[in-house]
Amino acid sequence: MRVLFGLAAGLLLLLAAQPLMPAYRSSRDVLAPPGRGHLLGTNDIGQDVLTGLLHATPNTVLMALAAAAVATAAALIVAGVAAAASATIRNMILRLVDALQVVPSILILLFIGTLMQPGLTGLAVLLGLTSWHEDVRVALAMLRRELQRENVRFARHMGASRTYCLRRHVLPAIRPALAALYLQNIRQVTLRAAGLAFLGLTDPRLLTWGGMMQDAMEHLYTPAWLWLLLPPAFALTAFLLIMLLLIENDPAGARA
Repeated sequence: MRVLFGLAAGLLLLLAAQPLMPAYRSSRDVLAPPGRGHLLGTNDIGQDVLTGLLHATPNTVLMALAAAAVATAAALIVAGVAAAASATIRNMILRLVDALQVVPSILILLFIGTLMQPGLTGLAVLLGLTSWHEDVRVALAMLRRELQRENVRFARHMGASRTYCLRRHVLPAIRPALAALYLQNIRQVTLRAAGLAFLGLTDPRLLTWGGMMQDAMEHLYTPAWLWLLLPPAFALTAFLLIMLLLIENDPAGARA
């Protein structure tokens, strides 16, 4: 949980620092290589690449955190309904989850992205609602395991409601595993969002690492690709590696 608080605190600092960042405006220094005036060079309309990275980071990270939260919460809610329902309804829910897993999420994302070109909020909701089914079975297994523990059964025997047991016994017990699922979802939605932006299927006004990589494709056969493509690609790779290291170093994540 400290990892999640650290991510949230870092994001808040980035958002608070945005008004203090240099303006991301065009200039006459078109496709200037990295140098003293522009540490990472400029793009084809004279915008500073380093400034673009600074402005794109809060958008990319905020979208990932929000989309992963939607996916994890939806999976937990569906798993909770399945755990509390009868065997017949539980099987119907699991069959629905199986059906959703047959259809690749990326195809749905490509189709909706082509039609809508979503912005920050739309992209977070879209990614969350196309990723939740991947965690339902894991969340259901955790819930059913905790519901069978002696403390929960004793509380139920003493007259405690299901809501009380979930709030006071079950959710605190599975919180570390849910945090691990959340970190995994952050990695997945970040990569998918970068792919959509790279293909030009998001709002072109939304500045993200994937969008910066897509803009660099026009200059792939010129020396400018070095300072247009590599910085956002490195930032994306570093963020994904950090998430992977956090998951691998989390004992709860290993058990989940």
